[in-house]
Amino acid sequence: MARGRKLETLDDYKRALKGKYGVGEKANYKPWLRVQDVKSHGTRSQIWGKKTGRVHHTLSSIETQFFYISEFCDSVVDIREQFPLFPLNNSEKIARLLDIEHPFVPKTRTPNVFTTDFLLTRLVNGQLVYEAISVKPADELTDLRVLEKLEIERIWWESLGVRFFIFTGNENTAIYSRNISWVTAPYRSSKAPFSEATIELALSYLSEGKIFVKEICNDLLGAAGIENVEPLDLLRYLIAEKFVVVDMSELLEESSLLEILKVSKLSSQVPSGYR
Repeated sequence: MARGRKLETLDDYKRALKGKYGVGEKANYKPWLRVQDVKSHGTRSQIWGKKTGRVHHTLSSIETQFFYISEFCDSVVDIREQFPLFPLNNSEKIARLLDIEHPFVPKTRTPNVFTTDFLLTRLVNGQLVYEAISVKPADELTDLRVLEKLEIERIWWESLGVRFFIFTGNENTAIYSRNISWVTAPYRSSKAPFSEATIELALSYLSEGKIFVKEICNDLLGAAGIENVEPLDLLRYLIAEKFVVVDMSELLEESSLLEILKVSKLSSQVPSGYR
């Protein structure tokens, strides 16, 4: 892991911008803050993104949760995490108008750069739209200082015509996120994709309804034409690519039973946006 950067002075900010941190799109975007740049009490993660083709940096378990959910959403075409709010004097102006103290670096008294946890680019009805999301546990929303900083952030984005949301997560989104992580894991471990012939044949063995995972894997393992394939990885791939839609309200990894809601044919499958 590369060593962390100091972001304590205006000169530090200038160097970071010169290094292209906080700018760019998709594979060319570099987050303003990386896991090695911050001291976090949360679970920090680096996750390879299939849609962007780069590693994403999340600074807490709830940010990781949101990342998986947003990446799995068909309309999301780009995800930029730890997005800096520049120019700095805009957030300072908003803070003054609200009579709220702007955050600063204790060591240098330099105004701190606001960062939004996620900036999503979505394709909706043929149009690109942007959404800014702050990720916060629900119990933090009772803290007045947290609310003050969120208000500065909200006004900053809405002044640009970008909708601003707060994601707190819950038990259901945690399960959904874990399921997405599990079914997409073969991608992130650099396993080779399956051939169209293998996918088409595997789909022919599946139908709507409840079925034991072990039974599905045994059918795929014994199918003629499906060789040298780990059946569970193939099943996860079909779910990840949305050839197969399943009930994801329970933890799939821990369940012996799978409820299949829909099975698509390869020839009729419309690209989901995740692929």
